[in-house]
Formats: sequence, C-alpha cells, structure tokens
Amino acid sequence: MSKHEKALAELEKHATEIRAELGAADQSRVFALAIEAGVLAAMTDGTMDAEERATLVRAVELISKGAVIEWETETLVDECMARAKADGADKRAQAVGEALAELKQAEAAVLIAGVVAAATGGVDKAEAEAIRAVAKAAGVTADKTKAILKRAATFAG
Repeated sequence: MSKHEKALAELEKHATEIRAELGAADQSRVFALAIEAGVLAAMTDGTMDAEERATLVRAVELISKGAVIEWETETLVDECMARAKADGADKRAQAVGEALAELKQAEAAVLIAGVVAAATGGVDKAEAEAIRAVAKAAGVTADKTKAILKRAATFAG
C-alpha cells in the first residue's frame, strides 16, 4: 500500500467528522473553493502530477460522500489550474479566500484543503503558505490556520 493509499484510508475513517464541520449552506460551492485551495497548494512546485491529482479527486470524493463526483472534481481541477495559470496563484488565493469569507465557511474549506494536501504526501512549507494565503484572505487568523493544518495532518495519517 502506497503512502497515498494509506493516507486516503485514514482520511476515509475521518470523513464523517470533517463533513460534520461543513454548514448546510452551499456545500457544493464550499467544496469547489476547497478544491481550488487544494490545487493552489499542490501547484506550488509548478505542476500537479498524476498521483497528486488522483489523490485530490479521491479525497474530495471521500469527504463529500459522493456530493462531488469524480468527473466534477476532475473538471473543477482543470478549471482551477487554468485560473491559477492565467491569473497567478496569489490573485486566485485572494479570490478563493474572499469567496469563503462570504460563505462563512473558511475554516471548513481550509481544513479540506489541508487534508487534501496532507494526503498527497504531507503538507510542505510551500503548500502550507498557499493554504495560509487563502485562509488570510478569508479572515482566518494565523494561529487558527496553523491549528487547522496541524489537525488536517492527523486526518490524513
């Protein structure tokens, strides 16, 4: 079993708990924004490899319990990557954070993005910075973001 498979198995154990933190309002939009935050984190090295992409898609499927299906996630990932390349990661992080603040779901989405990043091989410094940029734009404090990322790492094994 690969480290990604182990992380996904651990994530599956905690998916219900993570879902419980989401509010009922506009979950599909929250997942879309969380996916974009996850893409921004994964692309910090300039690319998203096939294993990172597959892990992200599966992690979102597990957390959403089928509310977001694989082909939707694949399409969202493509759209997020295109926006990041066209607009730049900093601009996209700001836009994603602002949208999450409007939805009042920033912490849940940051948790999802952190879990996805952790499941794709651990959250490295650059990935953490990308997620912190989204969280900051959403109004989440640095201390709270640090705590969320630490918690995300435990969910992903």
